Amino acid sequence: MEKETQTRKRGLALEQTIYAVALRLFDQKGIDTVTFKNVAHYAKTSRSVLYRRWDSPSALLVDAVHHWAHENSGFPEDLDTQSFPDTGSLRGDLIENARQIEGLHERINQYLIKFTLYQAVNGETINDDLLKKAEEGAIELGTLLATRAIKRGELKKVPSKEVLMLLGNIRRYYSFIATQQAPDPEELIDQIVLPAWLANQQ
Repeated sequence: MEKETQTRKRGLALEQTIYAVALRLFDQKGIDTVTFKNVAHYAKTSRSVLYRRWDSPSALLVDAVHHWAHENSGFPEDLDTQSFPDTGSLRGDLIENARQIEGLHERINQYLIKFTLYQAVNGETINDDLLKKAEEGAIELGTLLATRAIKRGELKKVPSKEVLMLLGNIRRYYSFIATQQAPDPEELIDQIVLPAWLANQQ
């Protein structure tokens, strides 16, 4: 037992392994096999480690999909002024954000249908949890972009959270519902998003 404990992964390496195991179980054997018992076994960790971090296996799976989508879309999961490109203008930053969101949604879409079917049968809220996570990310990044724009003199204050979430909400509509009608990022920003950001700045 002592030898096994010494070889167990810790920190970020363990987190990456847990996410990979959860997704592998989900992809290969179905969502019902994503249990703390199975994940702990294949990740070579204890169930207590999982219970301390996640309330349920579905919460773990949401985090795993969210992490995987960011890793494979080029949209950084942890946002800061260094990780998000500074294009020199609010318009340019919003267009870059629109492009990155499009790539992120393409990845998440691979799991969304499976989640929807599972949710319909079992009454779980996996899609709702993914949406909440997306909205929190939109507010965080939107605040960052607004703060940058304020320093440039383009804005006087940070817009409301509804405005900060507007781009993500519109992109979700076109990514998951009206997939054949999506405008290009420049059109979306110029006609809808940027005017909303610039409104009520007095």
